[in-house]
Amino acid sequence: MKIAVIGIRGLPASYSGFETCAAHTTKNWVKNNHDVVVYCRKHLYKNQPSTTEEGVCLKYLPSIRIKSIETLSHTLFSILHLCFINRKIKTIHIYNCGNGIFIPILKLFGKRTFISVDGLEWKRKKWGFIAKFMYKLGALMAIKFSDQVIVDNKVVEDFYHNKFNKKTTLIAYGSKIITQNIVGSKKILDKLELSPKKYFLFVGRFVKEKGVKNLIESYFNLKSELPLVIIGDDIEGNEYRDYIFSTYSSHPKIKLLGYRFGKEYEAILHNALLYISASELEGTSPSLLAAMGANVCTLVNGIEENLATLGNSGTVFKKNDYNSLTEKWQYFIDNPSEIENMAQIGHQHVLDNYSWENISQRYISLFQNS
Repeated sequence: MKIAVIGIRGLPASYSGFETCAAHTTKNWVKNNHDVVVYCRKHLYKNQPSTTEEGVCLKYLPSIRIKSIETLSHTLFSILHLCFINRKIKTIHIYNCGNGIFIPILKLFGKRTFISVDGLEWKRKKWGFIAKFMYKLGALMAIKFSDQVIVDNKVVEDFYHNKFNKKTTLIAYGSKIITQNIVGSKKILDKLELSPKKYFLFVGRFVKEKGVKNLIESYFNLKSELPLVIIGDDIEGNEYRDYIFSTYSSHPKIKLLGYRFGKEYEAILHNALLYISASELEGTSPSLLAAMGANVCTLVNGIEENLATLGNSGTVFKKNDYNSLTEKWQYFIDNPSEIENMAQIGHQHVLDNYSWENISQRYISLFQNS
């Protein structure tokens, strides 16, 4: 099968859950003898190899570098390339419901089109009226014209069914399984002045719905000397992001590491004592799954999406209640045996439900049978 992936920033994955999902699924598709091309935003990649190490083909196209239309413009250019130049590819996997507005073009040219939507994007605080409208319009176009809408969480699945009377396909994100320490972990941690299992960790972008400020404020209410490590960032000029860095970057117990990837990220994740998240809006959180896959105890916001992801395998605080976060967090600090117990339960849950090999095959089965 010839498959094109569009609507993401590109590979290698250096940004969001969409790119992480694409990296793992495309790698497994190629491994199983499918031809795959991923369309990348040209300006994001200084080095532009024609393929990944696993054999996924990469195509670099420009985008209009205005924040509100960058994603849409790159997707449109990718679609035009597929319709007029790379015409042999008939199966298209699109990410991001906003890109759904272009699906009628693909269908007009005989493409089989599958779109993965994240959480309910129009609820995100960062978007203005026009952006929220475009996301809603994209969702409507996806429902009417795509071969299948793919959701990553039961809550989103229920929303599309109740709001649009549309049956979607639920395929969650997967998680890399880390069962032993990463080679070079000690050197990585030493450089950051961290000790194994003696720090808390959050991973996520610095936008309001991720609750970074609320997380830090809850942390300050704890009775603990362990540092809070935060992996993540956002574009400069984002007022919320700039506030976080200007306010907390010099604090002796807060370590703002920016983006970290590959073995460095995995080493920091695997050696954390607790993974904590105050995020108020998620689909299936890739960073949460990654923490569970790395055998790290998790404590996250009790929103419906996280409850669906965790089942009975993780600990949540009361929805958007940061006093509850502090209480649960302090409980783990005071009862360290519970940390190890919950880490093992969460790890087994990921093994049973979120392996990338099985998830990649579910996509192929959907492409072949829809």
